[in-house]
Amino acid sequence: MSLKHHITKTAVEMFFRNGIKRVSMDDIARRAAVSKRTLYEFFRDKEDLLVEVLKKSREPLTELFQQLDRNNDTALDIILLFIDSMEDSLQGRCEEFFVDIQRFSAATEVFIEGKLLFLNKVMELLQRGVSEGVFVTDINYDLISFIAHRHISQSDPPEMLRKFSHEEIRNTLTFIFLRGICTEKGRIILDKFITKKKYKQYLKNDVKD
Repeated sequence: MSLKHHITKTAVEMFFRNGIKRVSMDDIARRAAVSKRTLYEFFRDKEDLLVEVLKKSREPLTELFQQLDRNNDTALDIILLFIDSMEDSLQGRCEEFFVDIQRFSAATEVFIEGKLLFLNKVMELLQRGVSEGVFVTDINYDLISFIAHRHISQSDPPEMLRKFSHEEIRNTLTFIFLRGICTEKGRIILDKFITKKKYKQYLKNDVKD
């Protein structure tokens, strides 16, 4: 592992766990066991480091998408498996991270860019799912794409949604949307996934108790 990668990995863990505002460059240098001078040899400032963090954090998800796409699953299976894996990767990411990022314009652009890349891949899968018979045909998917792009481009959520966590908003909207566009074949796959997901959550809560 290169020194730059080590510093970035350290910053990823600290930003996601504590938020961006609470973590200083001194904190990162200390945790990474490097001098502050060394830190600034790789990154101009905190935002420069944050941009690198955002780019690095989406690499595993891109690789996962590619891996899932090589399987013989339907487009719906791939979307659901990706959502499940993405939730695992977001575990422990504090809500302050999403609020703090809005203070950095360059980082916000990279953050939105990552979400748009994900959306574009999902739209490809939706079209594929239509041909596989898991998604209905009588929906204007171009309109869905347009609305989703407009929503994602607004990094700051509406005031009325701020009392909910990003995870709760994402899960609620995702599953309502998927259920609405699924055919009977698709709903069978979706219901099996939700049942399995609830069982996993039950086991997790049972262990905690």
